[in-house]
Amino acid sequence: MTVPKKLYLFVWSEFAPDYSSGLAFAIATDEAKARKLIIKKQGYEPTTWGHVQRFPTNRSIAFSRHGGG
Repeated sequence: MTVPKKLYLFVWSEFAPDYSSGLAFAIATDEAKARKLIIKKQGYEPTTWGHVQRFPTNRSIAFSRHGGG
């Protein structure tokens, strides 16, 4: 029997900043796979990823980020 791999929520703050910082997230087994998912979704690799945080997917979690100045 194969043991399923653990999934994590990866959250990048300060992602691809332009006028203001963006936010990106992906659920994957590791950060490299999470980045590949984001690149595939966007169609290109961002020049700046920003700060990343990793969270297990077996508990509740919430994020809030204000935009603008």
